[in-house]
Amino acid sequence: MNKIIDRYILKEIMVPFGIGMGIFTFIFLVSKLFRITEMVVEKGVPVGYAIQLFLCLIPAFLVFVTPMALLLGILTALTRLSADNEIIAMKTSGIGLYRMSPPVIALSLATFLFTFFLVFFAVPWGSQNFRETLFRVAGSTAKLDVDERIFNATFGDLVIYVNKVSPGERVLEGIMIYDERDPRTNNTIIARKGFLAPDPKEQKLVLHLFDGSIHSQEAKGETYRTINFNAYQFTISLKDEMEKERKRAKVKMLEKEMSIGDLREKIKRRREQGENVRPQLVELHFKFAIPFGALIFGLVGLPLGVQRTQSGRSWGFILCAVIFLFYYVFYCIGKDLGVSGVISPPLAAWFPNILLGGLGVYLLVKTARESPLHIISWFDKLIAFLKQRWKRFSREA
Repeated sequence: MNKIIDRYILKEIMVPFGIGMGIFTFIFLVSKLFRITEMVVEKGVPVGYAIQLFLCLIPAFLVFVTPMALLLGILTALTRLSADNEIIAMKTSGIGLYRMSPPVIALSLATFLFTFFLVFFAVPWGSQNFRETLFRVAGSTAKLDVDERIFNATFGDLVIYVNKVSPGERVLEGIMIYDERDPRTNNTIIARKGFLAPDPKEQKLVLHLFDGSIHSQEAKGETYRTINFNAYQFTISLKDEMEKERKRAKVKMLEKEMSIGDLREKIKRRREQGENVRPQLVELHFKFAIPFGALIFGLVGLPLGVQRTQSGRSWGFILCAVIFLFYYVFYCIGKDLGVSGVISPPLAAWFPNILLGGLGVYLLVKTARESPLHIISWFDKLIAFLKQRWKRFSREA
């Protein structure tokens, strides 16, 4: 009997949980999908690379999507059972709140382990591979994007200015290039016109320049040279430039994308240099605290889901949005307080979990004792009032 009830409750939760995973993932990724589609259609990026980029983005979003879907699944399933009087039938049969908890606990624990894996392994892997895939895309397309009358810093040590670009992006007019690739000499190249000759196989761009001059100055010294030319080939090795950018990306990687080891190395390095490490310490503790959000949502969702309300089945959707909004607000507040030094980094990271976890324990005990939750009834009346006002407004409109 008990196993049948456990399987039944778990089945009821899994359906909205799966739907929530799909919907929330789509919402988080929709802006990135437009960007990747633009790369395929307008920039000529191969579809295979575009799929790789899409897959690399998924782990970072799943860290937040999975606990959200869990909370939605628990609240939607239990409010449906409550609205159909199935919760009352279970209680009449001697099945209390604690006996209903095993499937919720099991799913919350599985979500916790999955989120733990995402934070510690999948997100750093996805972020690093996303950057490396972008660099491979640049090498495969071998195309330099240049905007008119803008200083284009496509590559870190090169700045290119073009007065006019032909519609086919082949002929350039009024060209100026500032080249710092050689640390000993800074070169400024000025040309009346030129055109691009990409070489994807060799992973290089050749810029053919006409009617111009090269101005060279040593970085240390007063030597200055000027060379005039009728024709000149300026070569950009995409392979070398991509390697430089790959190394830069490791340094500039966002702290939330770093692995635990990389973040600890950065903290150690900044401490040796006498720099402030509070932002890094807060981020480090958040990596441990975020996976526990799944357990907290399970703790809060169980007692709230079994409440019988006037809102019926819509109660689950409304509660899910409100709880996650509060959790995110507390997350931001804790982070700001920790970085500013008002509270310690560990407390800043665990602040949302402690606050919401305490609320969950209180709700669980009160509900198990069949004690009335006045705040739930007040909130339910507020929702009913808003629904009534909206219906009246719709009829009048």
